[in-house]
Amino acid sequence: MEELRPLLLSIAYRMLGTFGDAEDVVQEAYLRLHREPTVKSPKAFLTTVTTRLAIDQLRSARRQREQYLGPWLPEPAVDEYVDLADRAALSDSLSTAFLVVLERLSPDQRAVFLLGDVFGYSYDDLAGILGKTPANCRQLAVRARRRIADNRPRFDPSPKERDELVRRFVAAAERGELEALVTLLTPDVTFTGDGGGKGGFPRPVHGAMNVARMLIGAFGKFGGLRTEPVHVGGQPALRIYADQTIAIWSFVVADARINAIHGIVNPDKLAHLQPSAPPPPR
Repeated sequence: MEELRPLLLSIAYRMLGTFGDAEDVVQEAYLRLHREPTVKSPKAFLTTVTTRLAIDQLRSARRQREQYLGPWLPEPAVDEYVDLADRAALSDSLSTAFLVVLERLSPDQRAVFLLGDVFGYSYDDLAGILGKTPANCRQLAVRARRRIADNRPRFDPSPKERDELVRRFVAAAERGELEALVTLLTPDVTFTGDGGGKGGFPRPVHGAMNVARMLIGAFGKFGGLRTEPVHVGGQPALRIYADQTIAIWSFVVADARINAIHGIVNPDKLAHLQPSAPPPPR
């Protein structure tokens, strides 16, 4: 039954956006399974309990996030450190940009969309997991897809071109080349920083010139910090670090330019990337 843990963690993390909460939910699901020795299908039982616990946790978390200082972003699932993509086709569903879009859905809509569209569960399966009718699940899925359609990030198809663009971005920012940096950004680019009141920016920065100036200022303050290109959900990202990870910046690249940057500097959300952290979910 332990072989099911990666699947359950994949579901729970995509539902909640935090590793600690995902681990807690999956652990509770296993504890409940051990108290039910007559379960005929452990996979169905564990998936159902994990999903329902995640829905309850998400409802509670959203009330707590109303008190959060500044923008809230999910903990970054850095591909080089965390493996929650069961196959390449699932990797985009781990990108920060995509998880931010999922925040627009109700907990039930999020569960139906993820289990149905990402993990391939049927409406009959979803009905059993959520305790609803197949028709109800179909309606939830339609509403979820409608809400996602207008907001889902568009990713340029070539990983090589995306990575090269971010390399040029870092070079221009490090050299303080304002005009060169502006040309790498879309006019409506947005930088969203999550510091949780412990750093970063209290509100998003909009527009190519404003974002470029802010980025050059930020790079000027890095001092002895180093940068490492990484990926989050298959999309280009930047790890900023000294002895420990200081920030993860995730990029959305569309039409050969950077359309959005999500910067996480809240140390609580980077704990799983630190040298002393326990091994992350794989």
